[in-house]
Amino acid sequence: MIWWAEQPGRARDEQVAIGELAELHTWLTIVKTRLNEQFSLVFDFNLEIDDKVIPLSLRYPELFPDAAPSVFSRDGQRLSGHQYGPQGELCLEYRPDNWTTDITGAMMIESAHRLLSTEQETGRPAPSDHQISRSQRYRHSTLRFFYSAETLAGLSKIELGNFAEAEIHEQVTAQTFVAELYSIGPAVAPIWESSAKRGGETRPIASVAIRIPEKLNRPCKDLAELRALLWSNGFGNFATELVNDTEMKLVVLFDGERPHVGIVFSGDDERKLIKYEAIFTEPDHQRLDSEYHNLKSAKVAIVGCGSVGSKIAVQLARSEVTNFVLIDGDILASGNLVRNELDWRSVGVHKAPALGSRLNEINPNCVVDARTNPVGGQESGASASATIAALAACDLIIDATAEPNVFNFCGAIARRFERPLFWAQVFGGGAGGVVARLRPGIEPPPLVARQRIEAWYRDQGVPWPDDGPSKPYSDHADDGRPLVADDADVTVIASHLSRFIIDYLSRPEASQFPYSTYVIGLKEKWIFSAPFDVRPVDLGEGDQWGEKTNAADKEALEAFLSELLASDDDEG
Repeated sequence: MIWWAEQPGRARDEQVAIGELAELHTWLTIVKTRLNEQFSLVFDFNLEIDDKVIPLSLRYPELFPDAAPSVFSRDGQRLSGHQYGPQGELCLEYRPDNWTTDITGAMMIESAHRLLSTEQETGRPAPSDHQISRSQRYRHSTLRFFYSAETLAGLSKIELGNFAEAEIHEQVTAQTFVAELYSIGPAVAPIWESSAKRGGETRPIASVAIRIPEKLNRPCKDLAELRALLWSNGFGNFATELVNDTEMKLVVLFDGERPHVGIVFSGDDERKLIKYEAIFTEPDHQRLDSEYHNLKSAKVAIVGCGSVGSKIAVQLARSEVTNFVLIDGDILASGNLVRNELDWRSVGVHKAPALGSRLNEINPNCVVDARTNPVGGQESGASASATIAALAACDLIIDATAEPNVFNFCGAIARRFERPLFWAQVFGGGAGGVVARLRPGIEPPPLVARQRIEAWYRDQGVPWPDDGPSKPYSDHADDGRPLVADDADVTVIASHLSRFIIDYLSRPEASQFPYSTYVIGLKEKWIFSAPFDVRPVDLGEGDQWGEKTNAADKEALEAFLSELLASDDDEG
């Protein structure tokens, strides 16, 4: 509904107030009252300041009086520094950040007159209390150069009056090009290297960094100005080379305080310069608990890179884990996108390496061993042995498949090599799920733990309400039907398991979780009386982890080796 039709009384009051203001002051002339193409109410008016007529318009928004009107130039002229762009609205005393419903359009016109007349009389910008954030300042910039205090320290290593080749990488997202300095000097022996690199795919740009002696107040507006600056500072040969070259080159001018960045390229018939907005990145503050530093040294195996596994992997990568073994033989399909952490760029790609790329986008320091062989499936003996060795070399194993045969496989490796096993299952229909933590010598070994969990399910005395996939106590692989659960359902269960894992890695001897298994309800279904109904499960104490040997085993090994060596002697 249009405001002036909903509140005709207020619309009439606005019209009267503006008319009275025009009668009171000779500097105001009302030209026209109209409705624009969007049926917004507009007052066209002229301000007369020192014999100069300034054509303006007052436009009421759809949500008036709960939102502020706009005053802007009718002929698209830049009128003041207090203006959002050459054709933008004026930034007046009454703005969205201090607007109240009792402010009128007439008051907006008076404010515009005060602004423009003050600047006309003094020849200086009017005082301002408008604080523009960094995000506002650069929101229309599509070429950006990010730099930090570390970058400035690197540029300071270039001696005054010298230049050096540089390695700059650029990334394109949302039609915005963002470049960062990676190193200064020859690739084989750089004089400086950045400690932080951008995650994901980047493109290198041929670059040069120049330490100039004179202070620059602004970037060069075109190539001619850059060429003149280089000549005046003793870089004439480089200036000539830059103009005559045909290749694209990014130039960083450093005056000792800040970088000024531009890219030189060949246009239709001439070389051109386009500047980058140099944006300083403030020092980041610590956002994770200091105990999370322990996660950097952990090596984590995730079996199953589907909806649950992909989310756990990303959450761990955001929590300082950098060493992963990812195992999944499946290819990402478009239907998986409803709840997988991956996107369309990975559709048609095996999930494990695609997820590895995703982790490197988040943290470029991630080291990923991505394996595409099916766990527990038909595969060569050598491949299966390599997978077992990779899992056994990890600090913990995560089964995110909810497949009993994979659980048995992971459980056997965890028990034999005494590795903690973390496991999750999402129940069908968005009912909830279960998360479990099995630590050697503390909780029961995996197969025993699963039997106890299933016994706990049965002890509740409430049958699962349908025969869909992923029943809580299903002891067989599903029938091929997809799990019915949305991204929020899956994320809740995956996040709870991630909390379990982070807790173990950050404080292995002092867990915050008194129970090793939690059954989590997300709706009123089965045993759950309401959403967020959580039932802890006590699995009892652990035993039977690892391979136990006895005297008989030792005697059998001696007999086996004796016969084997005797057989070798006979053949010799």
